[in-house]
Amino acid sequence: MTNITDNIIMDDHLINQRTIWAANRFWMETENMKSKRYGGKSHHHWYLLMFFLRAFRVLLKLVGKYREGCNNAENIVIRELKLKFPDLPSKFESFTILHLSDMHFGCIPGIENIILKQLNNREVDICVITGDYLEGIHVPINSAIESLRKITEGINTRHGFLGILGNHDTCHMVAPMEDLGIRMLINEDYKLCKGSDYIQFIGTDDVHYYYTDQAMHALEKSGSDFSIALIHSPEIYDLAEKMEINLYLCGHTHGGQVCLPGGTPIIKHLNRGKQFNRGYWRYRNMQGVTNCGAGTSGIPVRFNTQGELLILKLQRG
Repeated sequence: MTNITDNIIMDDHLINQRTIWAANRFWMETENMKSKRYGGKSHHHWYLLMFFLRAFRVLLKLVGKYREGCNNAENIVIRELKLKFPDLPSKFESFTILHLSDMHFGCIPGIENIILKQLNNREVDICVITGDYLEGIHVPINSAIESLRKITEGINTRHGFLGILGNHDTCHMVAPMEDLGIRMLINEDYKLCKGSDYIQFIGTDDVHYYYTDQAMHALEKSGSDFSIALIHSPEIYDLAEKMEINLYLCGHTHGGQVCLPGGTPIIKHLNRGKQFNRGYWRYRNMQGVTNCGAGTSGIPVRFNTQGELLILKLQRG
């Protein structure tokens, strides 16, 4: 008997990796499963977290702090960082990246308008968005897609938009987002060329809930190229550095969202890399930035931290 596999040509070009990814992601979303980097799957307790957040909302209202927290959350600022790299390709000197993360459309009413007002038609070279577009898990996507449409139509970029998914997002968002002109990187890479020089962007699926080895294989593509990783959370910082990533851009943490005086987060919501929960950081030869996010998760409040839009300027040096 002839084995059926004898007639299959094992060519990567014939295998739709996104289809494989989407089937696995959809199953995990449906079953409320999360996958860990070092193996094992378990159920995430999202609904229990939401119960505590609703209780916290009631408490804030009882003590008269809820409105203050909402005002803090709506006070989104622009922060600018200059990042220096000795091996930055020369034609990318002063290249600007607008880094947006964790907008959670719907949690803060009209957040897309707040973001666009702050940017005030400022032009950047590229806009990267590191996940969490939805207000919660298992919610309709139409409203978030419309908010993203306003974002893409209102931001001026020379080289467009790149995006990845976060742990709040669903695999069903990828096609509608690409219809808006956002190049989605689902364990994929994208090279941006300027003449003979180029930089490489590598995007992975969320590694907090939905880690698979496809993320590792995507990072392996960095090689000797100047590479920027777009990953929802900082949790695979060591793996990225090992793969010689130059710059690691992430979000997820909201900078704690509700922090103690002085900015110490009460909850970091990270399995690993907790020391990289906000702001600029370094790990060995790699630089990283953890965006505090524009939006909020669960309830529309912030205390002792601030929502932000990051403009990163790349320089040689």
